Amino acid sequence: MMKSTTNNSVNMTSVRHRFRTARDSLLAAFRERENAVECILLAALSGNHVLLVGPPGTAKSALFFGFLSCFPDARKFQTLVTKFGTEDEYFGPVKLSALKNDLWERNLDGRLAGVECAFLDEVFKGSDSVLNAFLSAMNERLYKGRPIPLRMLVGASNELPEEENLAAVYDRFLLRDLVEYVQADATWMQLVATPPAYTASAQIKLAEWDAARVDVGRVTLPERIVQELLRIRNELKANGIVVSDRRWIALTRVLRAAAWLDDCAEVELDHLAVLRYGLWQKPDDRARVVAVLDTVDRSAVAKAITVVDEALRAYAHRPTEAAAYLEALPKLAADVTDAAKRVQEQLKEGVSRRAQARIQPKLDELKKVHDALKADLAKRYAL
Repeated sequence: MMKSTTNNSVNMTSVRHRFRTARDSLLAAFRERENAVECILLAALSGNHVLLVGPPGTAKSALFFGFLSCFPDARKFQTLVTKFGTEDEYFGPVKLSALKNDLWERNLDGRLAGVECAFLDEVFKGSDSVLNAFLSAMNERLYKGRPIPLRMLVGASNELPEEENLAAVYDRFLLRDLVEYVQADATWMQLVATPPAYTASAQIKLAEWDAARVDVGRVTLPERIVQELLRIRNELKANGIVVSDRRWIALTRVLRAAAWLDDCAEVELDHLAVLRYGLWQKPDDRARVVAVLDTVDRSAVAKAITVVDEALRAYAHRPTEAAAYLEALPKLAADVTDAAKRVQEQLKEGVSRRAQARIQPKLDELKKVHDALKADLAKRYAL
């Protein structure tokens, strides 16, 4: 467990707790968006950018601005990128007062180069000149050679880019997720009956966010993790997936962010799972990347979380028609009970307080499902 240190009078224990609270509240409000939530959180802590790819109406912007509502003093910018858009729209109009003095300046206030957080919808639709400006802002955090305050940019697109001239911008999105419509019928019915209304569950000041990013850099990367990264790199190459050195280096900071959230002083094998957001180029690569990452020797807690997640997914996909649900109920209840027993067996040797804190929310959710199924079974047999 990391020490409860302060950074410039910032209590890291408190800040970490609030980041976790923001994450958990987003997961509760936006169902089936676990990967997107994790991408946004890790990007915020590692100083990277996120690309969310999916059809309209999948809550991509709502999710991002829900997260940003936890940062009241962070300036935000949102816009739809079009091929007709000019730099004036994205970076601000030219200052007429400066032109009178033979100076060329833009009024950056409230635009991409004057905010900490930005959301660009249809990010790949811009003209070449606009995309080049985006590239400099994302990569060097510069506009026209001048530093800008941008902490993170989330791009959204209905599709992945295919044109060669978009490759550089696409590459600057270190973390990527494919966002689909809600799949489970039961979850969809809840969504329609009670649309998500996210209220900020934590407040994080800009100075605390910056301090957290500095603290993330203090998490160490042990030699055994570097060796495992080399093994993964070689396995991916054998599967036809080659990742640039720059991307690998950037992803080590994402690993540190994942460890920081778990209150770990160093990156552990379990944290390598987050590499699935940054190692694929095309959707077809994703399954191969996950298959290689699944060969990592994870801890008992990570394996237990997988068992719980499988049980929760099965419950989410339960039949919604009453007769079909009653028929499936005994097996569904048995499967959830079996999952609970398997988790108990996996954790029988005991876990650290930190590991227990990591899995406890999952166990709490599994217990709620178990209790709901038990109550439904009692009603079924009372008929």
